[in-house]
Amino acid sequence: MSPRQEPEHPGTQGMPAALEDVRVLDLTWAGPGPFCATLLGDLGADIIKIHEPDAARRGGPMSFAFLDPDVFPGLRNCRTIGLNLKTEEGLGVFRTLAAKADVVMEGFRPGVTERLGIDYAAMKAVNPRLVYASVTGYGQDGPYRNVAGHDINYISIGGLLGITGQQGGVPVIPGVPIADFAAGGMTAALAIVAALRQRERTGEGQYIDVAMADGVAGLMSVWVNPYLAAGITFERGNMWLSGQWPWYNVYETKDGKYVSVGALEPWFYANLCRLLGREDLIEHQFADGQKRDEVFESFRQTFLTRTRDEWMEQLYDKDTCVAPVYSVDELTSDPQLIARGMIAEMNHPTLGRVKQVGSPLKMSGSPFKVRHWSTGFGQHTEEILLEAGYDSDGIGSLRHAGIVE
Repeated sequence: MSPRQEPEHPGTQGMPAALEDVRVLDLTWAGPGPFCATLLGDLGADIIKIHEPDAARRGGPMSFAFLDPDVFPGLRNCRTIGLNLKTEEGLGVFRTLAAKADVVMEGFRPGVTERLGIDYAAMKAVNPRLVYASVTGYGQDGPYRNVAGHDINYISIGGLLGITGQQGGVPVIPGVPIADFAAGGMTAALAIVAALRQRERTGEGQYIDVAMADGVAGLMSVWVNPYLAAGITFERGNMWLSGQWPWYNVYETKDGKYVSVGALEPWFYANLCRLLGREDLIEHQFADGQKRDEVFESFRQTFLTRTRDEWMEQLYDKDTCVAPVYSVDELTSDPQLIARGMIAEMNHPTLGRVKQVGSPLKMSGSPFKVRHWSTGFGQHTEEILLEAGYDSDGIGSLRHAGIVE
């Protein structure tokens, strides 16, 4: 099956994207910021990614994106400009851009934007309608505000790493940076959209302080709230959704692959037991101790008798809450993900048709599409500055002085 092309829902042709009239100045580099920008860009926002003129020395995802176009075609739905913010002329350019922008997003350590003169207070003076989002590890205040960290540290302090893994084993690092993308990037995107909505009522922008550690703690509320309310504690690998029960677990199959079982509700569990040929286990769904161990062992041995795909053929659409555990290469061929446009072919200016993960945001009146690609640093500098009111001579002077790239 060929990957689905850029999806458009019926009746949406020619309709504007949800954030089509929103311009975002993106000063972020790694993790949550670029993911947030991708979400906003896929919703139609004009993302202007600002980087220092010598961007390659910084490393990060932008450098990776442009290293090899055969591996990574670039960044979709954003434009790039090289700008030296450590000069008065560069700050003047930034202020000019901010005066016509809707959102500024930055991921520096607390205090950096104040030293540069581009903090929220300074930008609010330029544009009172500006929504300004800071995305950091621990936030703008508190004793850890200046502590360095990465995703693994934020899921540690937020408790997520501590509950992930098997009982008696060591904590297991998740395969995706959850603090960066979910706790940071998605939280920032939601807050930005909400602030834009409030601006429609008040005419004023506002400051958004997103901390990835905060976001992780929020994701942990299902386990933290019972402790706060009643002192109930949970052990790694011994919780309803992390390995305590046979009917919510992962099992190896005959071919060395795995299936996931999530038959939490009694009727799903009963269906599963019948199809596994173990109807006698139905009454023992919530059995503890030795009987629970027996159910575990029965499931383990039974799943080892067939390959993963053979089990899928028997169980997948029978109300059993069973799914295959995919590798990356396998998920890209999954018919459901293809049908939903999550693995899609997109037009690229130099590579023709390229495959990428599509947008998870499905909106009946605001179709996702790729408007343009950034395939190099400073690719859109002249275009952006012309839109801001600079003329060709002025742009040439800025280039000559090393203010822009």
